[in-house]
Amino acid sequence: MPELSEKRLAGKTALVTGAAGGIGRAIARRLAQDGARVMLTDVDAVRLQQTVRDFADLGFDVAGMACDLGAAPERDRLVPAVLARWDRIDILVNNAAFHGPRHNFPESSEADWQTVFSVNVIAAAALCQQAARAMPATGGGAIVNIGSIQAGMPVPTYAAYAASKGAIASLTLALAVELSANGIRVNAVTPGVIATAAFEQTLSENAVGGPSGPPSAALLGRSGHAGEVAAAVAFLASDEASFVTGAILPVDGGRHISRRPDPFQVAFGAKPQNGTS
Repeated sequence: MPELSEKRLAGKTALVTGAAGGIGRAIARRLAQDGARVMLTDVDAVRLQQTVRDFADLGFDVAGMACDLGAAPERDRLVPAVLARWDRIDILVNNAAFHGPRHNFPESSEADWQTVFSVNVIAAAALCQQAARAMPATGGGAIVNIGSIQAGMPVPTYAAYAASKGAIASLTLALAVELSANGIRVNAVTPGVIATAAFEQTLSENAVGGPSGPPSAALLGRSGHAGEVAAAVAFLASDEASFVTGAILPVDGGRHISRRPDPFQVAFGAKPQNGTS
């Protein structure tokens, strides 16, 4: 097993998408804390700039680049920007995702599906390809894709998002097989219910739960924290996981094997499609 430094990612360079808030921000911060140089990207340029300033104030070696991942000319600048700044890319974290508009499946449009897949799948695959071309020059690397519990336990009205996360799981396995000969490990983390500001807004908009929030369907009886997802990503990105590839790691408090009632299945329930209200 490789020797590990006190900061296990010292000397490594990472690119994290969707890094301006929530889980992405926590991932970028954890990688930086563990010694990595980190390029953050997000579609929200204002929030991204503030996040980069916050991290720089903490002494982290970071940079930021605003990017709409659904636009190929923009995303194609990301890996070259990392290489131009630090001469290498060791870690890619595909965290950015677009949920798309909520519709019952018969009412969803092809445009909705194209937009969701362009960000969640096509962009992730494109960045994996670009990273895979660069990583062998410095001995390989690690790709960590962020999936979702919805790939296997979808809630109604998010068919496109759930399908896109199923594609991410399959992409992870396919690339783990194909890129292993190049010294590149490919794994995925699949978060369950994680308490972020965006999720709290979703609860409020859909009136899920009471003053203390909804009862948790997870075996551990609570929602997760962004830092817990970040810890799993940091492990998979590090040399501590040097014999791990093709893994899809649930970070969901055991929700994927729980039989507890799920309040979200009710709150997000689809409207009847037989003409009744």
